[in-house]
Amino acid sequence: MRLKTVLFTFLFFVLAKQLTIAQINGRIATLSVKASATVTDNLQMLTIRNIDLVNPGINGNQITVSPITSSYSGMFKITGNPKAKVRVTYLQNEVLKEQSEGIGTVNATFEISGAPQDTQFQSTLLTVGEANISLSERGEFFIWLGGVLDVSLATPGIYLSEFLIELEYI
Repeated sequence: MRLKTVLFTFLFFVLAKQLTIAQINGRIATLSVKASATVTDNLQMLTIRNIDLVNPGINGNQITVSPITSSYSGMFKITGNPKAKVRVTYLQNEVLKEQSEGIGTVNATFEISGAPQDTQFQSTLLTVGEANISLSERGEFFIWLGGVLDVSLATPGIYLSEFLIELEYI
């Protein structure tokens, strides 16, 4: 079967307005999300809601956004051929370095969940970095993006990241 691929790049921390997410002992780190896409054939992913890394707050030097239960999670809708099988692959872990002096780091562990309908609380966690999903009869599948950011080693500055998610018909 011919593979049709869509590569989505989520650039963390590059939106026009930067979002303050952490203030620990007077130190401030800024994070934000931007999405861009290259589309091949009719498989597409639309951004419905960006992940909110400002409002969840810090708990024990971690920012946690659950893709299943948090209203702060990012939300995306995949559209394509009705009932088609699609492979979803994404990067789970990344170490982000502060861009100016390179001293501070943020450890990011990304999580996504998915469901064929817009039912976040009934979505299934896709934990292994790759999953085979089926689009609904309407040709839709919803994904929620969350994660855990460990900011214990963060210093003031900007942290850049690329979160990649790849979709392909199988």
